[in-house]
Amino acid sequence: MNTVLYQQIVSGSLMMIVAVAAAVWWKLRSRVPWRWFWAGAAIWAVGVALKFALAKELNPIIIGTGGPPKAGLAAGVFYCGIMTGIFEIGITLAAALIWRRLAAEPNRAVAVGLGAGAFEALLLGIAAAGGSVAALATGQGDKLVSALAVYTSHTPLFWLAGPVERAIAIAAHTASRVLVLQAVAHRKWLGFWAGFAWLSLMDTLAGLALLTGMTTSDSIWWSESMFLPLGVLSIPLTRYALSRWPKPEPVPVEPMVEETV
Repeated sequence: MNTVLYQQIVSGSLMMIVAVAAAVWWKLRSRVPWRWFWAGAAIWAVGVALKFALAKELNPIIIGTGGPPKAGLAAGVFYCGIMTGIFEIGITLAAALIWRRLAAEPNRAVAVGLGAGAFEALLLGIAAAGGSVAALATGQGDKLVSALAVYTSHTPLFWLAGPVERAIAIAAHTASRVLVLQAVAHRKWLGFWAGFAWLSLMDTLAGLALLTGMTTSDSIWWSESMFLPLGVLSIPLTRYALSRWPKPEPVPVEPMVEETV
């Protein structure tokens, strides 16, 4: 029993390390102030809170409480993806339109995207590791072990799946939000729809894995293999968006006028 909980503690700890390492790496590389990472985390928190509030009402109608989705698999999968696009990317757009400084320069945009993805990874890591530590401390880990056994029984290197998934998700969060902020900076809509589609696709695939039972009947690595191309492609996509960032308009310099006596 303890072996499963220890694996979960290791997994959660690695998820937190991935989150912190990603943010620290960009901080050291770009010298962007920490407040922009926290701005991304706040944007993520607002978007997810609103998404969960609506999902509480819609989930029983569209997904149901167990078994095949009530509205059908296609509708359920689409619902999982579009909710993320509307709330997480929609809130990013709204924030950037209200506070234009979010999109003022590309390094700042990456910090916002990394802040969102890293904050999500940090919270999930704390939940995974903290829950297992609490179960060990109280001696009440039977239920948690039983739930985790569904995954560990057919997933080799189970402890590694969580941090790998978070690394992929952080890359996708960054790419999608950089595209949105670049669209605001350029005053063009194409980047917004690209970012909307990119993160929606990620959660569409997650919804497909969840609603088809892939995560419980097969190795989690099959699910990760679906997400991996999005994570890998997020890197050149982010670089492309950064390369097309509009250059700031030069500030006019007033000519110096000599004082006359």
